Amino acid sequence: MDSDNKLKDVGLKVTHPRSKILEILHTNSKSHLSADDIHNLLVKSNESIGLATVYRVLTQLEMAGLVQKNQFQDNQSSYEIKKQHHDHLICIKCGKIIEFLDSDLEKLQEKISDKYDFKLQSHVMTLFGECQNGDCKENN
Repeated sequence: MDSDNKLKDVGLKVTHPRSKILEILHTNSKSHLSADDIHNLLVKSNESIGLATVYRVLTQLEMAGLVQKNQFQDNQSSYEIKKQHHDHLICIKCGKIIEFLDSDLEKLQEKISDKYDFKLQSHVMTLFGECQNGDCKENN
């Protein structure tokens, strides 16, 4: 991914913090990182980008449509590169996050919206439970 071109494509000026934060999100695309996680990764790679700058850049990237902000548990936001719409399953024991897309579920949401004469703009679905893998399964 060329983060500089992505920034230019959405009309944002290319800056070192923006490029580095996009690079970290792309490199960790299977993860959902908090601002603190991103800041810690920047510090580990000897980048002198402050936490306030990380928050500011994440807000800019979200508003530009490059990054998706999620709120899963404990009101802590996590961020990921914006990609095809998907929903999440969250294990309340181990914190595992499973991304999924179900076309039948998407159609049902549209049907419900139509039933109530509601023009659906977007939605977020996060389901909380216990995964059946590893330690979680053993503790059930």
